[in-house]
Amino acid sequence: MLDGMQAWGAPPEEIATARARMEQNASCPDVESFGVYAENLPAVDAFVSVRTQWQYAGMAGQRMGLNYAGVSAWLDRFVRPRRRRALMADLQLMESAVLKADQDLRKKEE
Repeated sequence: MLDGMQAWGAPPEEIATARARMEQNASCPDVESFGVYAENLPAVDAFVSVRTQWQYAGMAGQRMGLNYAGVSAWLDRFVRPRRRRALMADLQLMESAVLKADQDLRKKEE
């Protein structure tokens, strides 16, 4: 992951923060870890980067989807133009999976 961050031009302080979190998580038995194929790393990194762009609605604060204006602004700033369309499709796929998981969780809680 750190190599991917560096390759995509992440600032050194963000790389250092990620390294520290990874070391902290490695020593914490409650944190579940999983592998990511190298070809999927840019999409996962982007998804984590736009995590503040979720829109919520209702009294329960139900997640409704990503704020595409904010996501587009992030893509414009940090992603090469020829990669934006494919990366946006990847983000939408992950967004859909999160919304489906939220729905499944709500049904399970009923």
